[in-house]
Amino acid sequence: MAKKSIDWSPGNWPHLFFQLFTSFKLATVILILMTLVTLLGTVGQVENGLHAAKLKYFHSFFFTESVYGVPLFLPGGMLLMLLLFVNMTMGAIIKVRKRWKGAGLLISHTGMLMLLAGGFVTNKFATDGYMALYPGMTSNRVESYREWQLEIFPLSKDGVAEKAWIYPSAALEGVQSDEQRVITSETLPFDVVINGYQKNASPIPVSAPMAASVTGKEIDGFKLAPQTPSKEAEQNLPGCLVEFRPKGGGEPIEGILWAGSYRFDPQEKPMPFTFTVADQLYGALLVKKSWTVPFEVRLDKFIFERHPGVSTARNYESRVTRLEDSEPDKALEIKMNEPMRHGGYTFFQESFGPSGSMPGDEMFSQFAVANNPADQWPLWSLIITGIGLSIHFLIMLVNFTVRSRNKKATSALP
Repeated sequence: MAKKSIDWSPGNWPHLFFQLFTSFKLATVILILMTLVTLLGTVGQVENGLHAAKLKYFHSFFFTESVYGVPLFLPGGMLLMLLLFVNMTMGAIIKVRKRWKGAGLLISHTGMLMLLAGGFVTNKFATDGYMALYPGMTSNRVESYREWQLEIFPLSKDGVAEKAWIYPSAALEGVQSDEQRVITSETLPFDVVINGYQKNASPIPVSAPMAASVTGKEIDGFKLAPQTPSKEAEQNLPGCLVEFRPKGGGEPIEGILWAGSYRFDPQEKPMPFTFTVADQLYGALLVKKSWTVPFEVRLDKFIFERHPGVSTARNYESRVTRLEDSEPDKALEIKMNEPMRHGGYTFFQESFGPSGSMPGDEMFSQFAVANNPADQWPLWSLIITGIGLSIHFLIMLVNFTVRSRNKKATSALP
């Protein structure tokens, strides 16, 4: 019998696309490519770090990978997950013939789709950061691990900062190391000029021998030396050269902004670069992006236990009080495997500090704070999938039992 030819006419394209996106062969190719991307991403973490590997391999639609010097253009995890979602929706939900015997598989596929949708929601809408508190401190502010922003704020005569003008992290990180970017704002009496942004840098005195190899401009006896970015993005300390050009004319004010001047200890205030324009004192800082949660957390007690004879932590946990206007104060415990969940936010016991602290020193507790609208979706998707598979196995068992009885009854007939 002659093989049936494919109708490639434009009027048949919708049917061809439907056949393509519902095919089992497409699902097989997608799963093979996902396995490859997972392998590359796992190996890539060693060289590039966890965050960079996630962005390149799993959060992208496409990426390039060099194999023996030959660049390969491969689909990223985001594209593969999207294609798998479309394939499962059209093939397993829409195209499949609806029968009571297939109810279990239909339910289980719905659970799998929920898991894929949860991954997309997490990627696009989830936020994560940290909050560090000494005993007795109260806060509702969460800071980013790796996103930095430029803040400029007027200072009172007593050095108290007023409302800050913010240049957001997304725009700041887009400034290239050899780029000059001029920023004008109606709320500032000067223009801000960023002369290159280094993702990881360190200011060094011009008297240091290594300063001779740094090509950047000298400001107040220092140069900003670029450093190789750390594999772990949280460890990078960015920096940039800035100019503040008064709009009314006059000499521009130059300075070096470096994230290392930002105090990571929650008890210490940040040290801004200060300058005066039109008799008004201003401060400028590279600070971590921050946001607030709709309630406050007070650290009442931080419990830290060390292994005998060494500085390694054996256990650390926090006694906190959650403060909220609409509810009574609530005392809670946050342990390493027992987070606090409230209002869509989850507080995990993450770390402690300061580094190098000795027995008897006062220590702060650090919480990882996550806000994920799809936080419980993986759990519910697994429950739905499990229910669907259980129903499917039960239907198959009943069907097998009925067939076996009918076969025995038939064989017993004379």
